[in-house]
Amino acid sequence: MNQLNLNNGDGYVLRYEIVKNALREKNAGEISYCARVHASVKSLRELAETMVREGSKYKSSEIFAILQDFTDLTIRLLQEGYAVNVGSLVRFRPSIRGKFTSENDTFTRGVHRIIVRSATGSILRNVAASTTVERISATTSQPQISIVYNSITGKANTVCSNGTLSIQGAHLAWNRENPEEGFFVTLDGATQQCEVLHVNEADTHALLKLPHALQEGNSITLSFRTRTATENGLFTTTYSTPLQYESIELSASE
Repeated sequence: MNQLNLNNGDGYVLRYEIVKNALREKNAGEISYCARVHASVKSLRELAETMVREGSKYKSSEIFAILQDFTDLTIRLLQEGYAVNVGSLVRFRPSIRGKFTSENDTFTRGVHRIIVRSATGSILRNVAASTTVERISATTSQPQISIVYNSITGKANTVCSNGTLSIQGAHLAWNRENPEEGFFVTLDGATQQCEVLHVNEADTHALLKLPHALQEGNSITLSFRTRTATENGLFTTTYSTPLQYESIELSASE
């Protein structure tokens, strides 16, 4: 499998734009600017698929299963009070937040809460020195998916069998003639393109028809692919939340 050389950046580029710092302007009353990095989210399934494309001898389904098992184990260990080191990437540890009135005080739900803190590992701290950056125009914004609703029930992040999805986002434009572009859903490692029923003129809302017949327990990942002026190849943005199956009970008349 190919290895990423963090010493020279391997030709990868971190794209950013300069925007107004609205929070500082609101709090401090002064105009300032900050960098906004364009970084789409990669799911566990996409990590597995990328590893296969880059030469892993394992199947993407096997890799995904291991990553999912690792995630579940990490959660359980944190619940048991352990800290977890993920190689040199990140260290997780459980912590309790809230005020205690004395050394004899005890944990109280509603007053105190358990949180998970994370600390960047050494290998990630070295990334900054080796990453190539590129400034892009603030007017050239990347596509994004903000929220997804089940069109039948109106619930967010759910989907029913052979149902439709209502997508809210920005810059959702693509070449309809190119089968590599558009909306895609991934179920059990298999990716299929969605049928697009409607897109508004502003490219901020789309209505999709799912290609899958779903059943109890299914979870699908939604992504959008297009070619933009700032990308050499295909740009992919993945919705951050997996869509969970929702059963629909029909009345006798239906």
